[in-house]
Amino acid sequence: MITKQALGSLLFGMADILRDKVEDYKSYILSLLFFKRLSDNYLWEIEYGKEQFKGDFSREPSAKELEVIAKKMHDFIIPDGCFWEDVRKAPIDKKNETLDKAVGAIADQNIDKNGKYILKGIINTVRWNEPAPDGSGGKKLDPEVLTNLISYLGAVDLSNKNVTVDVLGDAYEYLIKRFADENKGGTMAGQFYTPQEVVDIIVRYLKPQRGETIYDPTCGSGGFLLNAAKYAKANYHDQKRVRLFGQELVWNTWAICNINMILHGLDARIEQGDTIRDPKFKEEDNPLLLRTFDKVMANFPFSLENWAQNGEPKKDKKGKAVNKKDGTPQLEYKKEFIDSYNRLVYGIPPYSNGDFAFLQHIIASLDDKGKAGVVCPQGVLFRGQPEKTEEEYGQNRKADVEYLIRRGFLQGIGFEQHINIIDAIVVLPSNLFYGTTIPGAIIFFDKNKPVERKNKVLMVYAAKKGWYREDANMSVLEPQDVLRISTMLESWGDIEKAKAWIADRKLQLNSQIQIDLEYEVSEIEKDLAEDIATKTDKLNKAKQTIQDKEEKDKKPTKGELKSLETSQNALDKLLADKTAKINAAKEKATKQRLAIADVETELLQMFADPELRKRYFAIVDMDDIEENEFNLNIPRYVDTFEPEEQIDLQQAIIDFQEAMQAESEAMQSLNDLLNTLKTNNHD
Repeated sequence: MITKQALGSLLFGMADILRDKVEDYKSYILSLLFFKRLSDNYLWEIEYGKEQFKGDFSREPSAKELEVIAKKMHDFIIPDGCFWEDVRKAPIDKKNETLDKAVGAIADQNIDKNGKYILKGIINTVRWNEPAPDGSGGKKLDPEVLTNLISYLGAVDLSNKNVTVDVLGDAYEYLIKRFADENKGGTMAGQFYTPQEVVDIIVRYLKPQRGETIYDPTCGSGGFLLNAAKYAKANYHDQKRVRLFGQELVWNTWAICNINMILHGLDARIEQGDTIRDPKFKEEDNPLLLRTFDKVMANFPFSLENWAQNGEPKKDKKGKAVNKKDGTPQLEYKKEFIDSYNRLVYGIPPYSNGDFAFLQHIIASLDDKGKAGVVCPQGVLFRGQPEKTEEEYGQNRKADVEYLIRRGFLQGIGFEQHINIIDAIVVLPSNLFYGTTIPGAIIFFDKNKPVERKNKVLMVYAAKKGWYREDANMSVLEPQDVLRISTMLESWGDIEKAKAWIADRKLQLNSQIQIDLEYEVSEIEKDLAEDIATKTDKLNKAKQTIQDKEEKDKKPTKGELKSLETSQNALDKLLADKTAKINAAKEKATKQRLAIADVETELLQMFADPELRKRYFAIVDMDDIEENEFNLNIPRYVDTFEPEEQIDLQQAIIDFQEAMQAESEAMQSLNDLLNTLKTNNHD
């Protein structure tokens, strides 16, 4: 059986073949991987079914019985002539066409009982036979490049015989993260990937229960849904104990998400479309009523302009487009957005910023006891101003709609007045998310808050310098940072709850550190294995040359001795480099484990000290929030300022006196030197 590490590295090697050959090459790799998996497993399933039959009946199945076995064993249909081997054997000038027809036929053949094509747009999302755009008559993807890809991937059996669902799914996730890491600064990475640490914090706080429905309205590659299933597997021993639903706008990302779910063996329903303008999950008996879910988890596009798609380029008096400073056109919104699904009950957000449109869709998608964890820009915590009156402020001004929406979340509206649905807020470091440097936060909503929390909001500060790692391109939450955040969330200020949570979470985090270490070591070994083998072979040949001469009583030449020395030094350097990299990986893991222990001590000291905990979190009463005009900016409630260094005044006076004495002595020495020089000059 192949390991996750080996498979992940092998699959990412395909990127080296495709990079710079086509745009969005991840779709090519992931689609080809999916086709190979279906094909390999189809053939294995038949053999597995035959072996089961032979074990049950002690004979070979007949032709008709074999047909029954084939129908029973397969989750998907693959027509004759549409297998991996058919594509591999196709001549190079027919390779693109053969692959395109094969995945197209598979897409056409797989239909569920309701007549829905279950693989259309998923397995055939890539146009393998697309002509080159220059009109040369060639292919957009060069047939030789495709042939190399097929040969490369053909080296590994992707059936259940060689790779489990967990290993294949984890390798697929590994690919997705590697693709995101390659494009950290690009908006595309943010479209399909949310950092695992943030996903983990949200899933563990929401705690999906048996039989619950989990929904992500902007699901990307499916990270939240997948981790909800993993939570169910870890806690209830069955990943299908939760039901998964998601919607994604970008076609390729929608396909990637579907493949992710299938490869992990999950029965998820993932729909394609614009969540705000065309939500796909509605009540069966009322298409204008949104379906509701037990839990919603999301990382929607930050501050999406023209979310209602009702903006038109603004033009000056001469009819020329008016551009913003960044060169993009200014938009003006003349048409009002009509929300047919009664979601924007707190107010219609500015058309230039969709944050509160997504938040209201999420709240409307929760059932009466539903909970949500949502990644959003920090601006939603404080944007918008309250109403101003001439008597108080010297001017009249209506309240901004974003202020009113946020106040509605905290106070309720209409018949739900005085119902606060914001449970907790976590302010995160800036530059944490792919494709944006906008500082983010997590808002947790709860439509059925416990009595003791109904008029309170937990505010957690996690953006202090030193509470995250600053890489060259982005910020990263380390295991100890995740422990700090999750402990504050889980305990709600209760030190006993904190102790219990830390004890359990420490074990999980340390286990993950060990898994990551083993993976990193295997990566180092794999990356250097070929070079080590080459240099070892070269050294052995140099040794053999000298040995052959010595056996014939001949002296090796200086060149042969030099070659031996050079080969030995090159191998020693490479082995030393490997050892250094492995030791660095082990040292990193050791530091993480020690940091977890340090954070445990730090947290328990903090919970026991009322003054210290003010710098970490606050449990804020609604009266305080109302006094702050429903502004949820974290510095209003948590002491985010770094404490000034305490100075020992007595020691400072002593240090000052010593410095003055040293200065006086230095001046005296300088004067003595000058006087000596003057005397010598006169002489």
